[in-house]
This record gives sequence, C-alpha cells and structure tokens, in this order.
Amino acid sequence: MSPRIRAARAASSRRFVAAPIVALLAVVIFLLAAFPFRVYPAAEDKPAFVMEEYCSTFAWAPDNRIAIGVYRVYNHKKYTLEGDDLWIASPDGKRTRIIEGAKLVKVDKPQSFKINEISWSPDSQKLAIYKTTYSLAGDKDTLTSGDLTELLDTAGREITIQGVKENPLVGGYQATWLADGSTVAFLTEVVKPREFVEIHTVNVTTGQSQKLFDPHQFISVVWDAAHNRAIAIERDKGMSGPAKLVSLDLLHGTRKEIADLESAQGQLTISPSGKRVAFFYDGDVLEVRDLAAPSKFIHVRVGLGKYEWAPDERHILLKRGPESRSGNLMWVSIPDGNFTTAMNDLVYRDFHYSPDGRFIGLLRVTRNLAIYQSSSFSP
Repeated sequence: MSPRIRAARAASSRRFVAAPIVALLAVVIFLLAAFPFRVYPAAEDKPAFVMEEYCSTFAWAPDNRIAIGVYRVYNHKKYTLEGDDLWIASPDGKRTRIIEGAKLVKVDKPQSFKINEISWSPDSQKLAIYKTTYSLAGDKDTLTSGDLTELLDTAGREITIQGVKENPLVGGYQATWLADGSTVAFLTEVVKPREFVEIHTVNVTTGQSQKLFDPHQFISVVWDAAHNRAIAIERDKGMSGPAKLVSLDLLHGTRKEIADLESAQGQLTISPSGKRVAFFYDGDVLEVRDLAAPSKFIHVRVGLGKYEWAPDERHILLKRGPESRSGNLMWVSIPDGNFTTAMNDLVYRDFHYSPDGRFIGLLRVTRNLAIYQSSSFSP
C-alpha cells in the first residue's frame, strides 16, 4: 500500500499599500452584511477525535467505544510484511493498542494479513475479527490466501474454542457474538461471490458447532445479536419460489416467515429501533417494510451505494458508488426520496453510526478516522 502523502503549504509574502487594503476590507464587510452566505457545519474543522494513522476498518461497540484496525509494516526474517494493529478508542480520544498485528500471525512462515471486519459482543467485552491472510506456498513464490475469523477479548487475548481440533471459524465471516456470551454466529459461502450463504453457530465453551436452518439458504443476513436473532432474505436452492423475509432464532434454530418478496437483491438492514427493515429491491430502488405490518411497504429510489439508517429513521445516509470506493454522502428522505448533500459534499471511504446514534465515524480518503457528534450533520 502506498504511504499517506501529506501536502505542505508554502507561505509567501507580498507588499501592499495600506490604503487599498482598508478600502478592500470595507467592501468585503459591506458585502457580507448585505448578502450573508449560507453557514455550513465546520465538520472537518472540529471533530471530537481523529485517529491520524492509516485505518483499514473500524466498528462501534454498544458502549460507544471503537475498535480500529491500523495498517502497519513489520519484518519477518528477510521478508517485509503487512498487517493491522488493533486499537480500542473512545470518542473523547482516549485510545490503547490491544494487540500488535504481528502477534495475530500464528504460523512460522511469512504471512501478511488484512482485517476486513470487526464486530462486538452485545456486552462490549468481546470482539470477532474477520481477516484475510496472504502467505507463500511452500518454498515457492506462489502467493496463497485464506479467510479466518478470530475471537478476542478487549485486552487483546485470544478466546479459544474449547474441545475442537480444527477451528470451525476458518472460512467464516460476518461473525457476531450472541447475548449469551458464549455463542458465535457466522456465515459461510455456498455460491461465490457470497450470492448464497449458510448460517452456523459455535459455542466457545463446549466446542459444539452446527449449521442452522438447513436446507434454507440466504442472500442477505443482518444480526440482531442483543436478541439472539437475525433477519434474513431467504431463497430456495433452485431460485424457483419467491424470496422470503424471515426472522431467525439463532439459539433455538427456529425460523418464522415474515413476508414473501417480489424481488430482493441484498444489503438488508434493520432500523435503529428494530421496527423496520430495508433492502435493495431492484437496481437502485430501496424497499422499506414495517416488521409490525410486513405486508405494507414503500419503494424509494436512492441510487447505488452503501447506506445506513439515520438516527431519526426518516432518512438514510448513502455513500454513492461501489462499496469499496470512496464517494460523497447524501441524505435520502424516507418515504419522499428527496436528496440532500451531507458532510459538505466531501468524499469519504466509509462511515458508520454508533449504535445509539450519538456519533458518526468517517473514514477519510487518506484513511485516517474522524469521529463527530452526529447532531452536527442532521439532515
């Protein structure tokens, strides 16, 4: 990865006659008084906290702490390798590195890795880290890669799964701790690239792992870990029947059908109150359903991109374009579909609201992380 490039400004001085300066200032003051400019929030001037390092990803805890993967380079014998340190920070700027990236490598052969996703347990005491590893195959210079989810506590100590010879989380992703504190739910890929997935759980105390809801498969899953459930969009293997919106009990392995869906393409989300869900219905159209009255729905044309619910649940915040690329942010009103520029129309790599909606984290194009009070950006 290329290093951050910081721009430096060179100062220059010029000579002016005093009288023209006074006259110019008088004109400027008159114009400002007569034609006041619209005032925008000074978002980029006064963040609550900035992580200046090169951040790969971040995730909010229920208690508003932030887990942050920070890119670093380290040496292993004759190799220069890449990885991510793991930090935990709070919105007031207090932070601590809980693990050095090199310690996440548990093999002797050279291995680079990247943290892709981080999730927290409902009690904010445990983490699940999904990473991709890159290593050389044998004595050859052939690069191989693999995916793995690891479990840690907030001190950076590994949480081992008792009584297993092989880690059931190898290849698993989008993992989450459930509210019982010992069960981890995760997805595995059935049809690449993640077009169909299956849901599994593993109990770290007993080592028991199982595939849930067989033979049902899903195209999109969103966790409600605090209630030990998930909401998912389900499709049969032959794609013959309609898609179904279902509620899944992850501890008891039971499912409840909520509604048949005419069409569904993914990016399923739950609103902050847990009362509504949204997903892409067709192309750039978002479908919103009330879980208390799931037969009723609205369609809102929002454009392609990654989105999250705003705390007021009357808007979504949309990053336009492919999820892996930077883009500008837009408010989209629900159900009107009106667009409003957000964050002064600046471009960001990623963003996430805190679970209580009080803060928003913005990953800048330069990959440093800025934390703001979300009230500064109300639509």
